[in-house]
Amino acid sequence: MTRRGPTISFVAAGLVAAGSLHAGTTGCAPAPAPICTQAPGDHDTVILFRGITFTRESMGTSAGFDLDGRVSDRGDVTTCRKADFTSPEGTAGIDNQVSQLLPIIEEQTGGLRLDDVLQTAIDNGQLLLAFELVGVDDPMNDPCVTVRLRPVVGTPLLGTDGRVLPGQTFDVDPMGEVSVVEGATLTDGVLDVGPAAIALPVQILDARFTLDVEDARVRLVHGDDGSWQGVLGGGISVAQMIEVAQGLNIPSDLMGAVMVVLHSYADLARDEAGDCQSISATLAVDGVSAFLYE
Repeated sequence: MTRRGPTISFVAAGLVAAGSLHAGTTGCAPAPAPICTQAPGDHDTVILFRGITFTRESMGTSAGFDLDGRVSDRGDVTTCRKADFTSPEGTAGIDNQVSQLLPIIEEQTGGLRLDDVLQTAIDNGQLLLAFELVGVDDPMNDPCVTVRLRPVVGTPLLGTDGRVLPGQTFDVDPMGEVSVVEGATLTDGVLDVGPAAIALPVQILDARFTLDVEDARVRLVHGDDGSWQGVLGGGISVAQMIEVAQGLNIPSDLMGAVMVVLHSYADLARDEAGDCQSISATLAVDGVSAFLYE
């Protein structure tokens, strides 16, 4: 992955701020992605994220990915004794410990759902992210696609259902950080991206920050109505989350407890001392077609 542009790191709404992880710490090092053409293809497309929500855990079930290649129970020291979940389709080994943290965060914010904060930011144009698919020769099946994740700017038009309408044109953010991932694939209309390092540039209210997701995976399914539905998962460092807490001006006498809680949910990147340094997370994504104006 290559990155361009500045990284502005601030914090908002109990989300995670900027930092950096080391490649390969959440599992076995992936094989190098093939180098795909970045020349325009006949079926290049832009996917605007009109909905981003945290996936929730229910009765041991959660959407997401097996990030570390293990099926772990509470006795697995490699994951610092964090049990994995099972996907709705029955796949074991799903890593999504942030889903366990959400109720704690939302309780401290008076019951305000973080999903609602994200959706409001999208609808008013503060949080607009787009996937550019470049070098697409076949819209359903292409073994080598380049993906660019970038922030865009504009005021989206909403339909009668309150959702962002497809087919709109937005400006690229000239100061926004861009993640470029090689070797994505399209198989029967399903886009698979990663594992790769992905930076999610975010602005909510007056806060701007970049969420670095390591060993990230993305899977989006292209629907008959032109929409894209799927999930984005990866590891987030505990250090980032501590930076968030500090940016939220949590009283110093509570910071120790906050750090203990965050470390207690870490399940990835176990170090030589036996402590996990990252927390697995999964976001659900709802995307629609769009156009970008450079």
